[in-house]
Amino acid sequence: MMLDSFHYNYYLTINSFGFYRKRAGVCFTADMITGVCGKRFNKPHRFKSCTSGNSIVRVVLLSPFLLSTTALLIFLTAIIVGVFTEQEWFHMLEAIGWLIPINFALVNLTPYLSTFVKEKCVYFDREKQKVSFTLDIPHCTERDEFGNCCFDYSEINLRYQRVYTNEYGAMTYAPIISHKDGQKFPKAKITAIVNENGRTPIECLMLFEDIRRFMDKSKPLPESPEYEGFRHLDPVTAEHDKVIGRPASYWSEMSLEQQLEIANKIYEPIYELNEEFPKKPLPEMKEPWKHWKPDGKKGEGEGLKHEILLIAMQLFTAKPM
Repeated sequence: MMLDSFHYNYYLTINSFGFYRKRAGVCFTADMITGVCGKRFNKPHRFKSCTSGNSIVRVVLLSPFLLSTTALLIFLTAIIVGVFTEQEWFHMLEAIGWLIPINFALVNLTPYLSTFVKEKCVYFDREKQKVSFTLDIPHCTERDEFGNCCFDYSEINLRYQRVYTNEYGAMTYAPIISHKDGQKFPKAKITAIVNENGRTPIECLMLFEDIRRFMDKSKPLPESPEYEGFRHLDPVTAEHDKVIGRPASYWSEMSLEQQLEIANKIYEPIYELNEEFPKKPLPEMKEPWKHWKPDGKKGEGEGLKHEILLIAMQLFTAKPM
């Protein structure tokens, strides 16, 4: 199903300006985890990228976590069984002790290894009105400056479809980004990532509206932390911000907690709509500095408690971030 006009007008992506950090917990290679797309397209004023849900990069990042978590559960189960059956279980504590340095190594090695894997993604170029795929696409004749196959934005189709996740009929909705001529370019297609357990199509529709709004050069970039620090590089946005007197560093003066609070307030009417389209478009957020004053914590995260929990997860389950 297609949605051809702006109904939801929800574009706020929290804390994007702090995404390329050098460390996360005990992961000192955290900035590598964004992959090739994240590194190349760290120009939010020009590029918006969507990663494929079945990209091998995700497999590389998740495999150590799944294997380590499985091993930890086996060791803990053996300890519990041993306690109640009077079997030897102390050696399992030793195994868990060995798991910690192994996980420390995996947490730092995995992001590095992910940079060697070709990432499946599609990226939208606001400046040139092009859409590129990091895939091998037969019959594609046009290449962008990075050597990837690209098409005019007008040739791209945005739709969603129902996806059954298991044999019992559990269903979710997946956003599809593809070329309109599916017969000529069948491989120019990516299933993007939104909420993997979504039971309604709203998040797919909001993704598409976000893409369409981003590619609309007649309007400035949306008012969102995603574009903080880059707005002046887009001519239309720079002129707009100058006219209205927008503060240069509005979102970056906020803590993550405050951004989440604002996001929840904006999302609330959309969530209440569920699958129903509004009879008239919801208003787009404009000049939020007139409604919310930054708390001055400059993008701070969730504090010491969150840091300790992350480190524990990394050392016991090899969770990278």
